[in-house]
Amino acid sequence: MSDTMTLDEVITKENAAKMKQRHQIQAPLQPPQRWYALQFTSVDAALAYLNTNPIQSAGEVAATARNDGSVGMLTIFPPTAPLQAPQRWFYQNFSSPTNAATWLNEAPAQSDGEVSATLRNDGTVGTFYIAPA
Repeated sequence: MSDTMTLDEVITKENAAKMKQRHQIQAPLQPPQRWYALQFTSVDAALAYLNTNPIQSAGEVAATARNDGSVGMLTIFPPTAPLQAPQRWFYQNFSSPTNAATWLNEAPAQSDGEVSATLRNDGTVGTFYIAPA
């Protein structure tokens, strides 16, 4: 297998950790790092991937939680400085952009690179975020 992935490779929650290991085994990346385009069957599958060691760093994830429950993601691998416990990626859905912004500004407020949000046409917002911030 090459060190690139195609958009038709769909990642489930069950195979998310194995997929990340495949990156390390079959595409051991040395600087410069590379971006990968990934497709997930669900938010849970995307979170399983993000939270498998090495955990993606802040600013290295752009994720879109779609209305059908699937997730498209661009991510840098390997992470520059993998997150360490207790930091992990989480997901929350909001009924409006205002609600999302209010929540993100509450203490502890999210910092730069700690959020990847999708503002949908139906007014809802899907938000991947790092916590604790």
